[in-house]
Amino acid sequence: MNAKDGLKNRPCFYEMALYLAIAKTRQDEFRWEHFIDDLSEICDKFAYQIASKSGSTSQRSSV
Repeated sequence: MNAKDGLKNRPCFYEMALYLAIAKTRQDEFRWEHFIDDLSEICDKFAYQIASKSGSTSQRSSV
């Protein structure tokens, strides 16, 4: 398995965030302001989760 194969199977978090934001915004009347806010919130949550997983891995390897 080369690096490119690993990237193909990796989820695209930005694309997933777009779909989630669209679905969340469509629950009410679609407004761009809500879409942008929802997208920002979802991306922040993804980034936090990725950072926390990376941080816990690096802490373990330094011990």
